[in-house]
Amino acid sequence: MKVSPSAIDNAIPNFQIDSLFDQVVSQLRDALVELVSKFVGNPSPSQTLDLEQHLFSTLLDFGRQLTERLFNSLEKTPEEQPAAVHHRGNNYRRLEDATVREVMTRFGKIELSRSRYRRGRQGKVIFPLEIVLGLQQGFTPAAASLVGQQFAATGSSQGRTAEFTREHLGSSIGMERLRKLSGHLAAKLEPFRHSCQRDRLQRWLDKAEKTGAKSIVLSVSRDAVSLGIAPFGYFEMASVATISVLADGKRLGTVYLGRTPETNQKTLSDQLTLLLRETLQLRSKRPEVVYVTDAGKIETAYWQNVLSRFYVDGVRIKIHRVVDYYHASERLTLIADSLRFAQDQGGRNEWLKRARKLLLEPGGLGRVMRSIARMVKLHGVKSTRAEDFAKAINYLNNHKRHMSYFEMKARNIPIGSGVVESACKQIVSERMKLSGMRWKRAGDQVVMTLRCILLSNIWNDVFDKMLNAIEPVSDVNKTQTPAFTDSSCA
Repeated sequence: MKVSPSAIDNAIPNFQIDSLFDQVVSQLRDALVELVSKFVGNPSPSQTLDLEQHLFSTLLDFGRQLTERLFNSLEKTPEEQPAAVHHRGNNYRRLEDATVREVMTRFGKIELSRSRYRRGRQGKVIFPLEIVLGLQQGFTPAAASLVGQQFAATGSSQGRTAEFTREHLGSSIGMERLRKLSGHLAAKLEPFRHSCQRDRLQRWLDKAEKTGAKSIVLSVSRDAVSLGIAPFGYFEMASVATISVLADGKRLGTVYLGRTPETNQKTLSDQLTLLLRETLQLRSKRPEVVYVTDAGKIETAYWQNVLSRFYVDGVRIKIHRVVDYYHASERLTLIADSLRFAQDQGGRNEWLKRARKLLLEPGGLGRVMRSIARMVKLHGVKSTRAEDFAKAINYLNNHKRHMSYFEMKARNIPIGSGVVESACKQIVSERMKLSGMRWKRAGDQVVMTLRCILLSNIWNDVFDKMLNAIEPVSDVNKTQTPAFTDSSCA
């Protein structure tokens, strides 16, 4: 993190650090001796349980005391602090009194005394110590990161996150404060998500090249999933996308994108396009790119409008489109249900099984279509299912160019959109469709943003970048000439 040494001149001298540490350690030692003596004197299963529980709470309290004393020792009295500081292009004048704030740390709540600075006469107030420490909505970085990850975790909720905080941080947290923290984290982390996802994809591609993989594929998928919207409980379609790296058919990793319900899913399309383009721009040897989805309207429109004519640095990138095999198989099921097999359910099942297998063989779709024609000639089509039959046939005919499953499998190109189907489940269903959940648009995007960062395995990278981007606070008298004046504070 960018820390200006002139913002807080009075870092604790080394001789004071020893004294500070000794005070807390002495108390810890006495508590540990008492715990261990009690256990050794009468060991038993119940005493083992008691030992571990009390040991955990004792160490937690030790960390809390040490953190509180350490943080409060970083500043001297307000009168000894710089008269004015500079932060993010503005000057701030020191106010007379320090104020105390309750701060959540990795070890529980502490009270932090810090000096205040105001811009102008009635402007914004900042606390240089909070900025130097990287506090986020009254949470230390470690506490904020832990709570944020739990908030985004599978099966979590506000209530469960509050329980987790009480158990693992030794202190409770209110729902309003939790919402403010999660919203703040989503807003602060999102600007760094893209670059960290791109870098993560680069590392997977580098790994594939270093291991000598014969086939390196960048697989792009997208889909939509229903989400309950407050306050009326109706459902709209949230959008999800993935980019995966495959080496010789083995998936090395996936990054995830997710957006709140939006007309035509424009934001997701823009994010996905930029991520794919920048990933390919950085490769001297570009991987094979494949787009695997169902043939829905938005998925097809994205193919037609963007990926079918995709350019990187003026060079057209050939992208293979694959219509998901399992969705194609569903059309074969509709066809089987539309044919007049009379009461011969075994014949219907046997034909469907053969047709699905045939679709994966060389010239698969053509052979399946000929088989369907024979079945129609032999059995005919139910009048009540004629429309379903026609729609299924049209689906297969319209997308036959993207159903060369045998050839795709031979080249280690995925033929199923299982990754993005799983993403719909992981991003939305496992976190946002728990019993009774309904979402406002702003709230659901907070969860989707944090969840995509977590699932993409880039949480620590994004969090570090966010902390490193915090602008430092500096002493005006040491960074500006002429010296600070009243007029510069306006």
